[in-house]
Amino acid sequence: MNIGVIFAGGIGSRMSSANLPKQFLEIHGTPLIVHTIQHFQDHPEIDRIAVSILPEWRDRFVRLVARYELTKVHWIVDGGATGQESRHRAIRAAVDECPDDTVALIHDGVRPLINAQVISDNIRTVRELGPAITSTKFNETIVSASSVEIDEVLPRESLYVAQAPQSLRLSTAIEIYDKAVAEGEHDSIDTGSLLRRFGHKLFRVDGPRSNIKITTAEDFYICRAFFDVLERNQIGG
Repeated sequence: MNIGVIFAGGIGSRMSSANLPKQFLEIHGTPLIVHTIQHFQDHPEIDRIAVSILPEWRDRFVRLVARYELTKVHWIVDGGATGQESRHRAIRAAVDECPDDTVALIHDGVRPLINAQVISDNIRTVRELGPAITSTKFNETIVSASSVEIDEVLPRESLYVAQAPQSLRLSTAIEIYDKAVAEGEHDSIDTGSLLRRFGHKLFRVDGPRSNIKITTAEDFYICRAFFDVLERNQIGG
């Protein structure tokens, strides 16, 4: 079994949309969270989807699931105070109903420019090698600076930007998230950081540079422009 674990429990404090969480902002009339889930809904290898969502927006999300016929959404849980807690709750909901060797693809609800190839590559990598992290090559020069003065110019040949999905066996997911809480960690940046913290190897999956997370208003406008290009190509094609 393969499942998508979509976490969308944040309020989007860095967006300029004061009245609407960023996961519900629309592009071409469809909320970002639906655009994201649709990739997992349409993928033939994904069996079920777990979603953590803002508690006060849960009813609205349930209506979206019905409206857009997101039939693979099997678990809907309340998001937590941190991204880690939101991911943990969604993972915990799936554990009791899925085999231990289930592959879980943990993905941001506001990262809607994923594609089917990335999902397939994550599943294959986990099954053949082990935990996987989607990443894309850094094409810019990277510098390290503790203040205005540059401390170091880093060689970019081996540098990548971490993206999502970040994928692993469901049994491993619940193990590292339970262990993190037991050790007092409640706000880890992502699943990959927990995997490394607890001694697991990580294997890289190539992702497109367009697979951005919508964090700021600028990200939203970039994403919308990308959707506009896709729509024009479909109409023209």
